[in-house]
Amino acid sequence: MIKKTLYFSNPAYLSLRDAQLVIKLPEVEKAKNLTDDFKKSAEITRPIEDIGVVVLDWI
Repeated sequence: MIKKTLYFSNPAYLSLRDAQLVIKLPEVEKAKNLTDDFKKSAEITRPIEDIGVVVLDWI
């Protein structure tokens, strides 16, 4: 299987849960006018075994 390269050029919260990389955006997490259901649906997950490289672009 081809491994994926993940490139982050904007701020993001990265964590692990159930052998998956969980990606959350700070704008969504800090917004007070959004419901918890919407915040949960804005989470992106990727299986760890599919990731080959993670690039963090820091200015």
